[in-house]
Amino acid sequence: MKTNLLGASLIVLGALAIAAPATAQMADFEPVTDEDILNPDPADWIHWRNTLDGWGYSQLDQINTDNVGDLAYAWGWAMEPGSQETTPIVHNGIMYLANPGAVVQALDATSGEMLWEYRREMPEGSRPGGLNRGLAIYGNKVYLPTPDAALVAINAETGQVEWEARVADYENRKSLTAAPLVADGKVFVGFQGCNRFSEEKCAMVAYDAETGEELWRTITVERPGEGEQDTWEDIPFALRGGGDIWTTATYDPEADLIYIGVSQAKPWSRVSRANDGASLYTTSTLALAPDTGEIVWHRQYIPGETNDMDESFEHILIDIDGEPAYVNMGKLGILWRGNRETGEPLPAFDFGMQDQIDLNPDGTFAGYREGKIGEIGVPMTTCPSSTGFRSWRAMAFSPETRAVYVPLAINCDDGIIYTEVEMVEGGGGNGRGGTNRINHPDDPENSGRILAMNVDTGETMWEFPMRTTANSATLTTAGGVVFAGDWARNFYAFDAADGEVLWDVTLPQAAQGYPISYEVDGRQYVAIPVGVGGATWSTSVPSTLAPEVRRPSGGNMMMVFALPEGA
Repeated sequence: MKTNLLGASLIVLGALAIAAPATAQMADFEPVTDEDILNPDPADWIHWRNTLDGWGYSQLDQINTDNVGDLAYAWGWAMEPGSQETTPIVHNGIMYLANPGAVVQALDATSGEMLWEYRREMPEGSRPGGLNRGLAIYGNKVYLPTPDAALVAINAETGQVEWEARVADYENRKSLTAAPLVADGKVFVGFQGCNRFSEEKCAMVAYDAETGEELWRTITVERPGEGEQDTWEDIPFALRGGGDIWTTATYDPEADLIYIGVSQAKPWSRVSRANDGASLYTTSTLALAPDTGEIVWHRQYIPGETNDMDESFEHILIDIDGEPAYVNMGKLGILWRGNRETGEPLPAFDFGMQDQIDLNPDGTFAGYREGKIGEIGVPMTTCPSSTGFRSWRAMAFSPETRAVYVPLAINCDDGIIYTEVEMVEGGGGNGRGGTNRINHPDDPENSGRILAMNVDTGETMWEFPMRTTANSATLTTAGGVVFAGDWARNFYAFDAADGEVLWDVTLPQAAQGYPISYEVDGRQYVAIPVGVGGATWSTSVPSTLAPEVRRPSGGNMMMVFALPEGA
C-alpha cells in the first residue's frame, strides 16, 4: 500500500537560546535518571539507537504486521536548511530535535508544537547548515555536539544553556557530528577532522554530565613508542592522520566498557601516506574504561587499510551462543563479530559483493587480493567504491528474528587514482586524484538494498533491492516491523521475518537520518527525518547510477506517522 504526501575550556553561558514560555506539559518534566539510562521507558527514545546496546529496536507493538498498512500522517515540522542526518530523541512526550547548523527545538511529540528553541551563534565564516546526527539527554539537560567542535548542555525544560565545553580546535578543522553517549554520569563524545596533519589528534572525550568538566581524553592514533613496535613505521606523530570518530559509542554496564569505532588512516592509500604498517588504532574497535579512558582492548580489522574502507560504525551488543558479544559492519559489508569482554574474534560473515580482502576462518583479516593495493598514478577498480556498501546509516537488530537489517549502497569505483601527498605538518588529505562510480557487476540495475542477515549463522534471510541507495538507518520493532527509506523518497515498512512490503509512502523529500518509534498517551508513533545532504551516497551515486530518478534540491523536515485514532 502506498500513500502519497506533499579541549577542555569550560564556558558558562545563558543567553544563546530563544526560549518560548514553558507549557503545562513541560511543567510536568521528569529528569532522566541513571535507571532510565540503563532501562529506558519503552514509550521514550532517549538514546541515539534507543538503548545503550545500540539495537535500534523499539519494544512497542501497537503498530504491527497486521495493521501497519493503516499508518497515516500525524504531524510534521519543517527544519533548518543544511546537511540532514539527525536522530530525534523523545522523553515524557517531548521530542528534542537537532537541526542542521546547531539549532535545537523542543516539540510536543503529539502535535509538533514548539516549546522552546536554541540557536547557536556559529563562528564567523563557518559553513552554514553543519550536520548533526543527534542529541543525548540526562537529568534536566540535553547535550548538543556542534559543528564548531563544542559540547553544549541545554536545559531540557527552558532551552537555556547550562554549560559549554570546547572539545577540539575548530580552527584546526575539527568538528562533532555524532550524538553523544550518556552513561555512568558522564557524557562521551568523539570528533572528526583529522585528514590534515597536525599535533591535535581525533579522540574520544569524557565530560562530567553535571558540570562539563573534562575527565579524560583518549586519542585514536598510537604515539611513537607507545606499543611494542611502531605500527606507523617511524612516521612522526604530527604526520599520523586519520582515526576520525564518525559515530556514537555503545555501553555494556556489566563489562563496564564503552565501544567506539575508529575510522581509516589518512591519506587513504598506503602508497600516499608512505607507510605499510598497521597504523593503529585506525580501522579498529576500541573498548574503553568509562572512568579513565584506558584502552582495555582493541581490535583492528584491516591492518594498514588502503582503500578508505572504514570499519568504524555502530556496535550492536548481543549474546551469541551464550557468550557476551558484539557485531558491527563497515564499508565492505562484512559482519564482524567478537567477544565484547575480551575482543576475541568470532567467525565473520561476508555478504559476498566486496572484492578487496580475504578472511581467515576465525574471522580475521587474511590479506588483500591481487591488484587491490594501489600504486601512485595507476588506475584501479574496487568494489565497493569509497562510499562503501555501509556508511553512517545504522543497521538495527531484532531479538525476535536474531537478524540485523542493513541499509546498503551497491556500487564500485572504476579508475581510482592515488596521488602523492606532501608529508609535512599542515599537509595531508585523502590522496585520491579521481574515480568513476559504476554499477556493481552482480546487480547492474540497482544501487541499493535492505539486507536481513542472521547474526548467528550469517544466513541472508531476505534482501530488498532498490533502484537508488538505501538512505536512512533502519528501525526494528516488537510488532515485527522494519522501517527504512531510500533516496527516491520511499519510506517502507517491511515484515521483519520475510521482507514483505506491508506499507510504503512517498515522502516530500528523501528519508535522511534515523527513524525512531515512541508512545504518548497510549498511541505509538513512527518518526522519520527527511532531507538532503549525506555526502556521496546522496549526491554522486544516485545522479550517476540512477539519473532518471529525480527529487527536490532541498526540504528538511521531520515527519511523524501513527495509526488513525481509535483504530
